[in-house]
Amino acid sequence: MIPRRLARWHTRYPGRLAGSVYAVPPGERRQSARELADAGLDVHVDMMAADEGYPVGVSVEELRDIAESVPRVRVGVQLIGSEAFVDAVLPAVLATRPGKVFLPWHTFTGRRIRAVRAADCSAWIALWTEWDGVGVPRWPTSPDGALVMLLEPGTAGTCLPDRIAIAAACAAELPVIVDGGVTEEVAPLCVTAGVESMVVGRALLAPAKGSVK
Repeated sequence: MIPRRLARWHTRYPGRLAGSVYAVPPGERRQSARELADAGLDVHVDMMAADEGYPVGVSVEELRDIAESVPRVRVGVQLIGSEAFVDAVLPAVLATRPGKVFLPWHTFTGRRIRAVRAADCSAWIALWTEWDGVGVPRWPTSPDGALVMLLEPGTAGTCLPDRIAIAAACAAELPVIVDGGVTEEVAPLCVTAGVESMVVGRALLAPAKGSVK
């Protein structure tokens, strides 16, 4: 049975979607994560440095609740912020042993990646404007995959079409996940670009009709 709050179009992409629990209110995130996992979808957790101007993301406590509710292999945690923010929260993130950890390009160093892999997590680099898709990317450290942002991290709106071309260029080098503004209409374009998976927020986890937003 399809969980009530998941958009039905997700069934067209088995094994290729992750739901962003940031898209639902804090009190609903644990239950939403369970619904996603029960439907065979991965769970994406955005943790952001609010004191650096980003929105308030998922908290460490919420991540711990989610990690207790779903298989660890289904959880991906994205850190958005400075090196100081990443260093402050990364130990708590790794203690939950998520399947994937997404770090910003400027924080993707050998020391941090060794810590991620030592916790039995895969280390993915989050890409915004650091590479334009031309030539061969010069990764700061060799990643296990790339998370290509279709929108500026920490913002909302419609994905930028030229970003899908960058995702396609990355996909020629290593596994790619895209995040930001993915909708039912955008998803086929991402699949054609060769991405492994897509992170979807409100377009997947919209409140059911008649519910109070």
